[in-house]
Amino acid sequence: MTEGTTEGHSLGHGRYVLQRLLGQGGMAAVHLAYDTVLDRQVAVKTLHTELGREASFKERFRREAQAVARLQHTNIVSVFDSGEDVGPDGTATPYIVMEFVEGRSLKDVLDEQVTTRGAMPTEQALKITAAVLSALEASHDQGLVHRDIKPANVMVSTKGVVKVMDFGIARALQSGVTSMTQTGMVVGTPQYLSPEQALGKSVDARSDLYSVGCMLFELLSGQLPFDGDSAFSIAYKHVQETPPAPSTLNAAVTPAVDALVAQALRKDPAHRFPTAEAMREEVERVAAGEQGNTPLQASTPLVIGEGPRSVHAAPSLTNFPPVSGTLGTPPPQVQPQPYPPARGRRPRRRTRRRRRRSRRRRRPRSRSRSRSSSSRASRRARRRRSRSSRTRRCRGRRRWRTRRRRPAAATAVRPR
Repeated sequence: MTEGTTEGHSLGHGRYVLQRLLGQGGMAAVHLAYDTVLDRQVAVKTLHTELGREASFKERFRREAQAVARLQHTNIVSVFDSGEDVGPDGTATPYIVMEFVEGRSLKDVLDEQVTTRGAMPTEQALKITAAVLSALEASHDQGLVHRDIKPANVMVSTKGVVKVMDFGIARALQSGVTSMTQTGMVVGTPQYLSPEQALGKSVDARSDLYSVGCMLFELLSGQLPFDGDSAFSIAYKHVQETPPAPSTLNAAVTPAVDALVAQALRKDPAHRFPTAEAMREEVERVAAGEQGNTPLQASTPLVIGEGPRSVHAAPSLTNFPPVSGTLGTPPPQVQPQPYPPARGRRPRRRTRRRRRRSRRRRRPRSRSRSRSSSSRASRRARRRRSRSSRTRRCRGRRRWRTRRRRPAAATAVRPR
């Protein structure tokens, strides 16, 4: 509850009656209020009294109302009115009248999912991320960078509509518009800071995409990509360290989702998605591919990390009920075929001697031709020559034996 703005107190000359506190941060508080003129429930955001005395915070508060009032989008909380309420002591309390979203913050939804399942299902996480990117697409088209995207600044209505809110530190991109945040001043939540935010550099639309990548990492794994004991240590990790893949903490995350998160968490803005539209299209493409996976792989997280957000594992396949009913025509049974008959003995190779014999057998012989004595004599002569040859082959093998000739008989020399 903000100091000086309690339940039953009215703002805007009695038009908005505060009913109960919805949430409170370091800069402002949000109350549920009743609009007596239009007869509807609204959310009224009031600046803390001690900050309302400073002109810089009042100017930032006024700029938030002007920035969000230009944005008309389904996934952005609408702004209806703004003004200042002066109390009896003369203290001015700036306020913004916004659309009341009946539902819960994404942080509360995530905490419930982590408690029951360990992490958010992949399909649901991608669907919420696509809606947030659609809102940032409209914001960036108007030249506004949110600079504080996190689950606490995203609302999920009872009908499942995602709404981005709290443009309190939004910065105009137009060069002609001055910003309330000076260069070198770090603004945002440390767990979702982009490296250029942590270094105090100028930011653009790609800084919001890094924060969306951090948020998607947390939805998929139930844990933050970087955490530490202090804001400085967390900011240092955003600048220097490489985040782990969500699949190392949740086995249900597919490689396509890992690649999506890795590109969103690049240290160099030039290596990230160029626009919110490009990242949204990639998220929708990956989500369409996730719908084709099995329900266990795509929807049921299996958190394998450590800590209170990782103790709930996915059910095993044995927990599913047995399937009953007709399963269709069974496939035909394949009869085993006998082995082919064994081959016979491999024929022996034909040697030169066998080839010569076969040629003699195939040589045509004229039966009408009479065998003359001369032909018989020539054959006998050839046989004698072959027997008297110095060499012969033994049984077709390539081995030769040399036969020695008999020494000639010594002839007596007749003396003269």
